[in-house]
This record gives sequence, C-alpha cells and structure tokens, in this order.
Amino acid sequence: EPVPASPWKGVYNATTFADDCLQYSYVTYNKDRPIYGSEDCLYVNVFTPMTTPTTRRTRLLEVLVFIHGGGFMFSKESVYGPQYLLDRDIVLVTISYRLGALGFLSTEDDILPGNNGMKDQVLALKWVKQNIPAFGGNPNIVTISGLSAGGASVHYHMLSPLSRGLFTKAISSSGSALCPWTQVENAREKTMKIANYLGCPTDESFLMVECLQDRPASRIVGATRLFMPWLYNPSSPFSVVIEPPGPSAFISEQPIDIILQKKAQNVPYLIAINADEGLYPGGEILESPKLIEEIDTKWNEYLPFLLDYNYTAAEGQMDLISNEIREFYLGDSKVNDSKQAFIKMIGDRMFYAEIIRTAKLHAEYYNAPVYSYLFSYKRSRRENLFELSSIYDGNGHGNDVGYVLRTTNMSLEGNATDMTLSKRMIDYWITFMKGVSMPKRWPTVNENLPYFGFLEIQNPDKKYDIIRFETDYGNEQFWDSLNLNENIPDLHTSMEEELSYENLQILESNIRIKAETSADNHTEENHKN
Repeated sequence: EPVPASPWKGVYNATTFADDCLQYSYVTYNKDRPIYGSEDCLYVNVFTPMTTPTTRRTRLLEVLVFIHGGGFMFSKESVYGPQYLLDRDIVLVTISYRLGALGFLSTEDDILPGNNGMKDQVLALKWVKQNIPAFGGNPNIVTISGLSAGGASVHYHMLSPLSRGLFTKAISSSGSALCPWTQVENAREKTMKIANYLGCPTDESFLMVECLQDRPASRIVGATRLFMPWLYNPSSPFSVVIEPPGPSAFISEQPIDIILQKKAQNVPYLIAINADEGLYPGGEILESPKLIEEIDTKWNEYLPFLLDYNYTAAEGQMDLISNEIREFYLGDSKVNDSKQAFIKMIGDRMFYAEIIRTAKLHAEYYNAPVYSYLFSYKRSRRENLFELSSIYDGNGHGNDVGYVLRTTNMSLEGNATDMTLSKRMIDYWITFMKGVSMPKRWPTVNENLPYFGFLEIQNPDKKYDIIRFETDYGNEQFWDSLNLNENIPDLHTSMEEELSYENLQILESNIRIKAETSADNHTEENHKN
C-alpha cells in the first residue's frame, strides 16, 4: 500500500511532468511501445492562477482534482493540461496512480487485498486536503472529477470509507462504479496465472507474492496480454476488487449494496456521457476490414470479451446471450452494414446503461442534487479523445473533457467555434463546483424520476441546448433481461436491514405504549423509565 513521501528541504523543481506509471498501453499514441513507464510515478501536479502570497492568504480558491482514465490500465499524464482553465479562479490538481497488475493485482486475502491504485488516489486526495492551502486552494471546497476509469474512480470514492471527508462534490464523465469493466472477476485466479507464467509458486499467497516481488515489474506488466484474447479485450482485466473487511480496505461491499444501503457520500454529483461512447473501442474495429470480418464470423467467440460478460453470463448461456445481443442490435445485418447500431451496442453495454442507473439510484436514495448532460456536439474535424475514425463521424468516449482540459489528442486552438464551446463547458463545471444555481432549464435527475432527465449539449450556442427525459436511453431494460451476474443487490443484507427497521419500529411502538401506561400510573419508577 502507498505511504506518504518524505519531506524535502529547499526548492523542488516541479515545472515538468513526472514519468508515466509503468503500463501495458494499447492506445493510438503508444502502440509501437506497449510496455513503458516507470515505477517512480506517484506524483501530484498542481496548477494555479498567477497569485501573490497575500492573495493566497486572503481568498482561497475552489479546487478541481482530475483523475485520468484508461481502463485502470494505461495513461499518459501529459495528455491533460490546464491551459483552458488558467484564466479562471480555481486550482487544478491532476494525480497519477499505479495501473494494471501493479495497481490492482489481488490474492483476495490479507496478503495482497488489492486496490493499491485506488489507495494511491486516496493518498493523493489526503495530500490535497493537507497541503492545497499553500497553493491558494480551499481544502473545504474540493471537487473530484474524472474521465472513463477516472469517472468510475470518482464514483468509487463516493462509496469508499477511506475517501470520506476528502471532497465536497463529484463529476464523473463516461464512467461509474457500476460499469461492467470497473470491477475485476476471479482476481486471485489471475494473480496465480501471472505467477505461474513467471515461474512462481501459486499454493500460498505469501510465497506467491514474495516471488512476484522478485520478478522485474516490466515482466509482470507484460503478462497483461495473457488476459486479452481478442484485440485488447476485455479492456480492463485488472481493476477494482472487493476486499476483505478491515480498516485499510478501500471497498469491502458491492457498489450496488453501498448505494442502496445509503452508505455512499451524499454530495452533489454531475454525471456526463457522450453521444457515441461506443467509438471506444468500436472505432478501431470499424477501421479494419480484418477486425470486422473477425467479429462478424466469430461473434459468439469474441463478443463476450468485447462487451466484458465472459465471467458474468450464466453457465451454458454465453452463446444464447451473444445471439440475443446480435438480434437486438443488428438483426440479420452484418457489422459493416450496421455501423451505428454496432457503436450503440458497445456504448449501451459498456457505458450508458450503468451510468444512467448510477445517476437514477443516487437521485432516488440521496437528497444531494444529481445533474447529467449528454455531449453530442460534432466537430468539424474527425478527432476523438480516445479514437480517430475516418469512417464513422461521431462524438466519442470522453470528448466532453477535451473541452474542459486541454488534451494532446484533441486540438481546439485555431477553431473559434470549438473555443466558444470550451468556455461554456468550463462555465458549467465551475458553476457546479462553486455550488451556485445551474442554468434554470437544466433539471436535476432527482426531480424527474423515474425518467432520466438531462441536458443535451449539441451546439456552442446555449440556445440550442435541449432538455430531454428518457426512460430507456441505454436500452437498460434489454440488458437487465439478460440476467448477467452483475449489480445484483445482496438480498440477505437487504432483508436484514428491513427486519432491523421493522424491529426498530416495534421497539419504538413498545416504548410509546409503555410510556403512555407509565404516565397513566403516575409512578416514580415509570417516570424514571
């Protein structure tokens, strides 16, 4: 688990990014060198407006912490920059965390419980809480935000007891803790597979972990390919695991149970989705005739990995489920003839259905406001934050964040229309951060249940914003009908809570009856009771 860095004396040169965390990267910007990075990577980047020491003492600014995405597997720290935010009165903090096997390997016991990557994030948030006043930031007004796995991380921090009190608002873009790729299955089995691959014993957790610690970190990271049978899918073979209960556990209950038991942090929540989330990873598939042919002809073999239900389909039902998905989205068509439906299928499964469920559950079970927006603006250039597609013109996974933070994958400079929209997106985020009223026409999700109410941002001019109310935007009903073993509440826990509540009501009733009887008898003993 992470420990705080030792203090230093003198001036620290913090003008450049540190090394990226060691990772197995499969995205466009690093395909020629999939294993790269350093184990010395846990740094916090702080960006502040130009202020004097006097100004910092007299007015502390709101703080925005951003957590990068990458499926808990990859990241390039320098992708996200502060340039669009520098003229606003906020302090921006970006953080890094261990990735893939190095951040999320687990033996599912107290030897290696897992979630070290998430605990890295917690330590970074604690650092912000303790030190951000020195940079002009207000430790009591901290909004955590994130994209994709970062958006899911934000949601996990709302659910984790370790993160309680470290932030006051939350923004998740293109990810939540209920998405199918955010929680690892068979964690111990995967650790044993890596250990066996690297010549380590697998019978006892202690000996297995001790041996793995002696192996080069790059070889452990390189073993990632063992868990990606097709292309780079499943895209997140290592992610959050449910730990054994204990004081250092990041999360020890299923996210759905924490939400339903009202144990999550009750903070204002902004949840964002993009119009064509399924372009990641669908865009790359549609670019390649070879990959299109593979998924078309080996649908039942590859789809469970692409859509991440290879562990959660009921035994003997995998092919049936795969066929039902094809019939629902494509019918009798081939993938090449149904590009839009193919992208929608990926988007619904990997993002929309569970992100929308997250928004509605928090709106139903908590009283803090929940807002949501759909970012559907199509740029004049076919650029997306995660994928470039010359075939399908859409608004891809996480694109909205590219209008708030400057990214190397999406260039807005030189395009007045894009920059106008960027200023408005930043206005929306900062308005939410500061806790002032959102635009009057923007409804909360809370006030429109059971509908999913959200703002659609489709044009730089806000007069074209649309208020929408949907009942099944992500085809949630279809995905629920497949009965995958995911996000199923613990009925035993729910029943215990219900019985406890009923018993409490009975106890209160008995107390009232006894008190009334005592009052009638006017005895000193009953009065004391």
